[in-house]
Amino acid sequence: MPKALEGIRILDMGQIIALPYCTMLLADLGAEVIKVEEREIAEFLLHVGPRRQRDGVQEVVPTWFLYANRNKKHMTLNLQEPQGRDLFLELSQHADVIVENFSVGVVKRLGVDYEAVCRVNPRIIYASISAFGQTGPLASHRGYDMLAQARSGLMDLTGFADSKPTKTGNSIADYFAGFHCAVAILAALRYREVTGEGQYIDIALLDSLITALDSAPEIYTMTGQLTRRVGNRHFLAAGYGAYETQNGAIALALVSPSIWERFCQLIGQPELVEDVRFAEHMDRVRHADALDAIIQAWLQDKTKEEVIELLNANGIPAAPVNTIAEMVNEPQVKARNMHVEVTHPDYGPLVLTNSAFKLSKTPGAIVTPAPRIGQHTDEVLRTWLGRTQEEIVQLRAAGIV
Repeated sequence: MPKALEGIRILDMGQIIALPYCTMLLADLGAEVIKVEEREIAEFLLHVGPRRQRDGVQEVVPTWFLYANRNKKHMTLNLQEPQGRDLFLELSQHADVIVENFSVGVVKRLGVDYEAVCRVNPRIIYASISAFGQTGPLASHRGYDMLAQARSGLMDLTGFADSKPTKTGNSIADYFAGFHCAVAILAALRYREVTGEGQYIDIALLDSLITALDSAPEIYTMTGQLTRRVGNRHFLAAGYGAYETQNGAIALALVSPSIWERFCQLIGQPELVEDVRFAEHMDRVRHADALDAIIQAWLQDKTKEEVIELLNANGIPAAPVNTIAEMVNEPQVKARNMHVEVTHPDYGPLVLTNSAFKLSKTPGAIVTPAPRIGQHTDEVLRTWLGRTQEEIVQLRAAGIV
């Protein structure tokens, strides 16, 4: 079955998380993604990960590299050398999309920035991800996920009222930016299809997070009120959070009047529906402490398994607070085929998180494992640029590839 992005060629200069995640999404949908890296940088990433025992030998498993680079090809290229830069510009003539997330100004110094590529391929779509964007007083500052979380206000919203600001458990800014970049690339491809014109895409981790703050900025700009940390609650909902049972936590979402009424009936306290403290949605928010105490008292002598079964049977949204191990073995996750086994030539059988793109005709899928470093250098030079094996050997001897 043909893939949705089959025929789209992408040169990927991305590092760390945001851009590799962006191009992973596009590769899962069928784009030909060529990861272009200096050999030393690529080999360093193979040593980043946990250790495990396999066949009696301890080895480092570069889990992020193996996850984010599935379905991609890999070539080594030294952009510090003029000949490496010229090769990249030659490759650019055959590409649809180029992506990079170097510090602002680096690609211009290397001679492979948008303007340089446009001179050889005016139809190119060129995307940059940076911490704070290509413009503004912070454009030249280096930045990482946690710095974007800090500046965006997300850290100030995360955690409990009596705790310090807290980052999320994962690098959420990188993932938001990567997803924004993938959507922007798809939009630019559609625009080029209609007009024949390429364009430049400027995505910032900071901007991406600011779009996802649950209207906290609007609460401030419209009312002057600052949203504060509320732990596992939500600042615009009550009975919406994590609660303890005898053997673990559950998440509960009493988010609508009908769900609230069903819950009151279920716990044998129908009079709560008429209680002035809980009569309307925002009344319940204002009296969240009292509401949480009622919920917690009902849960204290129950297990999470019986609670989840009872709540779901009555149409009340609830879920166990899973560990990663519990999530991987969750029946729903298995039914959605969210983890699949692939075999890597160096690391053997691997279980990877699958694509979440469930399209009926062109779903995302893992077709090939992450490549070895430089595995496709010769192939790309031959098929894209027509280089002979003798020429490739000379490039390798000169340290260009």
